[in-house]
Amino acid sequence: MTFKLLTIFPDMMSAVLGESILGRAIKSGAIRAEVIDIRPFSQCKHKNTDDAPYGGGAGMLMTAQPAADAIRFAMGENFSGKRIYLSPKGKRFDQKTAERLAREKELILFSGHYEGLDQRVIDRYIDEEISVGDYVLTGGELGALIVMDAVSRLQSGVLGSDESSVDESFSCGLLEYPQYTRPREFEGLRVPEVLLGGDQAEIDLWRRREALRLTLERRPEMLLSAALDGKDRAYLRSIKRGKSVSLRVLSRDADRQSRAEAALYEISRGLVRFDGSENVLFLDGDIEIGQALKEGAKRVVLPRVPTENEEAAARDAGALIWGCTPCAFDPRFMELIGDDGIRLVLFSGMGRECFSYLASRILPVRKITEKAVCYPKSARAMFKDGISPRIEALFRDGTSLSFAPSNETRGFYSAALDFIETGAVPTAESAVETAKRILCEYAF
Repeated sequence: MTFKLLTIFPDMMSAVLGESILGRAIKSGAIRAEVIDIRPFSQCKHKNTDDAPYGGGAGMLMTAQPAADAIRFAMGENFSGKRIYLSPKGKRFDQKTAERLAREKELILFSGHYEGLDQRVIDRYIDEEISVGDYVLTGGELGALIVMDAVSRLQSGVLGSDESSVDESFSCGLLEYPQYTRPREFEGLRVPEVLLGGDQAEIDLWRRREALRLTLERRPEMLLSAALDGKDRAYLRSIKRGKSVSLRVLSRDADRQSRAEAALYEISRGLVRFDGSENVLFLDGDIEIGQALKEGAKRVVLPRVPTENEEAAARDAGALIWGCTPCAFDPRFMELIGDDGIRLVLFSGMGRECFSYLASRILPVRKITEKAVCYPKSARAMFKDGISPRIEALFRDGTSLSFAPSNETRGFYSAALDFIETGAVPTAESAVETAKRILCEYAF
């Protein structure tokens, strides 16, 4: 595979390409790399590569002529690959992108500088914009080297073992398990015995479980796309909760109460006892919590947003109260949230508080799709005091999108258990983060 790195600071690139694995791979011919200085292509007297942007603004912009000429030179006559511009506006680089790019024959990596690159060059000569993270660098050189490094190690002959590029963090959808080498004991810390026993099946099981544990602790969102089997899910459930909870579940519908208790028992791995008086979970929305408070309830969960009077009564009784509609915590909640806004306008039955948060913070709203359903009366009735003008405009013609999840209660029960165990009251501002966590932790 051939890499062509375009930059105005070629020495910065060359210093890295001569060292370590990349350096050895280039010397052995496993990959080829060419650093191309953009400045000599400038037709300006002083070889400038930047100028002030039209329309004003801070900083300078890389000019079109030297950038375009440098890219044309790098392409040659029979270029077959991708032309990539390292930019904070690009799609975020990840392992899947590295694997996709590794299938190309050639990559041109253009390192931006100043305030960016003239858009006309991007439009005509760039196939893809890539960002290496949500932070700002002084230039694209480090980003280009990151992309080159990640893609190179997937090429045959670059690493010492072809297994090395597979059995690592991200390649299998999980973070890598802990690694140990000699000596067996260091400063009182011993290598896990399972790694010393020689039973490869036991070693593989230990490594898999450690990878699952670390991923759950540090990057739980990765579990959503990882290939998990029944044993993996059972292990994840076994390490998520570790203490029993005494809880009272109340509903006028006995069958509904039984189903809720069964779900809570399963979610908690059998650690919930339904004999408590201090922790109360109501299943009916039109209930009075006064009696529960009189009977000593200290943590009360409602399937709706509590009223001001209920919150005041809870404060007077020294109790914590929390409520939210179940669908705000549905495991599919995050499927409705995109990088550039919320995909739905209305969640059926969603509390006004959470909806107001979404309406005001997760915008822009996407276009209404063919799946739109008319709920004009319920929308206006529920959100007339807490809806942003931008959302209200969408309701004027009686159109909104509705979401009626079939599995909405599992996430709500999980959030309720978290509240009862920790006493941390979720707020509208934490609704999205809570939904993300529940999606990751309880979708097994």
